[in-house]
Amino acid sequence: MRKEVPLLITFVISIIVMLSRITTGPVPVIGISLPELFEEYISPWMTVVSAFALCLASVNLIMVHSGNISRKRQDWVYSLILLATLIIYGAFCTYVELNPNNETAAANYSLIYNYILSPLMTGQWACLAFYVASASYRAFRARNLEATVLLISAILVMLGAAPVGSLIWSRFPTIQQWLLDVPNMTGQRALLIGAAIGSFVACLRTMLGIERSHLGIGGSS
Repeated sequence: MRKEVPLLITFVISIIVMLSRITTGPVPVIGISLPELFEEYISPWMTVVSAFALCLASVNLIMVHSGNISRKRQDWVYSLILLATLIIYGAFCTYVELNPNNETAAANYSLIYNYILSPLMTGQWACLAFYVASASYRAFRARNLEATVLLISAILVMLGAAPVGSLIWSRFPTIQQWLLDVPNMTGQRALLIGAAIGSFVACLRTMLGIERSHLGIGGSS
């Protein structure tokens, strides 16, 4: 029962979710359509399960970083900052949600995002730009035919996107747009098709009970 019941629930819910997208008529036994069944009964439970998953992740995060702080492991100060931010931000957000008429609290809550989180995100993206530039330098060296094509394409795209490119030659923006719309889009669609097939196979394995790692009772069988 420890294995069969969760697998049966997973299979039934998966079938209902899939069929709710392609059927509209009422089910003979229960008298309502599958889309209505999904919206009224399954969708609220998805919200509940997501909330429990978020709570479990938060508890796990607190336990891991509390251990780092108590044992004074390397870079434990960052764990302390993380937990302090989590507690302060969570408590502040809860207070604002419970007191929607308190405009002062809402304004102060926005200050956390505008003057702490947003600058940190901007700084992170700025540091990432240097990393991308360094990686691009290593990747764009024309060691073979593929690297040469990548280098030429990158130069054309940059010249088409930069204002100076159209001043040098008016056709650079057109070439850039073609590279983005045809070769780039072709590669993206191929990756999306592959990812979709992989997702379908993973979902099918989970539905049929072949993949059981999500139940915490071992891996594939």
